[in-house]
Amino acid sequence: MPSLRSTSSNRALAMETSKMSQMFTPAELEKLAMSGHQRMLAAANSGSNEELRQEFDHVVGLYTDLHRLFNGWMTSIITFTSNTFGHDSAKAIVAVEDLFGNYADTSFSLASIRSLVRDAAARFQERLDLGDLDGAIEFYLEVEKGAKDLHDFYRDYCGSLLTNVYRNHGVDALQDCLEYSCEKDWLDWYAGVNKLPPKERIIATLEFYAIANFGKLRITEEGDWIHAVQDPCGSCGRQQRGGRYEEPWNLAIVEEKHPLSYGQGGNTVYRAHVAMMHHIMPIKLHGGPWPHKQCPRSKFGTCHIRIHKENPYQPVANEDIHWSD
Repeated sequence: MPSLRSTSSNRALAMETSKMSQMFTPAELEKLAMSGHQRMLAAANSGSNEELRQEFDHVVGLYTDLHRLFNGWMTSIITFTSNTFGHDSAKAIVAVEDLFGNYADTSFSLASIRSLVRDAAARFQERLDLGDLDGAIEFYLEVEKGAKDLHDFYRDYCGSLLTNVYRNHGVDALQDCLEYSCEKDWLDWYAGVNKLPPKERIIATLEFYAIANFGKLRITEEGDWIHAVQDPCGSCGRQQRGGRYEEPWNLAIVEEKHPLSYGQGGNTVYRAHVAMMHHIMPIKLHGGPWPHKQCPRSKFGTCHIRIHKENPYQPVANEDIHWSD
């Protein structure tokens, strides 16, 4: 599961503003909405190789932490299917031939993934030691592409696995599968983040969406809440806009009026995890969502995230749990 990464600058910001009525300054909110690339360019402009290397380690660490969460999620889907429906049923959901075939028509790059997983930090440092700042940033961009390609492949493989669970065993089995996955990895992730002081907790949560998940965020502070708008969300939104629910990918849409589709139908099978992991389970166990999200049902809608400053499981009214559009 993702670890709790915080740069020294983030910790300093948390301490400096802890006694202010406003939790974040406008500059801090702007930084929280930055992508990994934007964070790296800002660090490069500082003139400090130490700060740039620290940012590289932080950003790449966020990428790999999310990959580990995907590793656990894929494992739990397959384990649930085997335990519940038998070994043959598990074999039927794991084939990746179609997925690989579809990826042949994208910009997916195994070479970029190699840059991510083979001594990336040492190779980045080599360029810094040579005084090759441009080369260091170019190498980071290779690593970032590898991280994004691997993220998207894992995301789509989870979508493929969940599609097969849904089509082979039905919507209630899909719900049970997502609950099982949530118990195996996601709840521990939430608990770890929630141990942080409030400001660091919010920083860790938003960096997950802006950096690790490749979302495009606008962030504001509104009373007791931090509000982020993703356009698009880096996982569900980019997946849907990328045509994964159309030919030739054909991932499933949950058509039933069911808790996994907010009682209305029309939810993508991958986005069904938002209903379970961010609403159903946290509300059942802690009384409120983590965090509160309003996802779009449409292809080009925006995703809204609300994070309470003090209570990570702040209750929300039932009528506020719905699509953003």
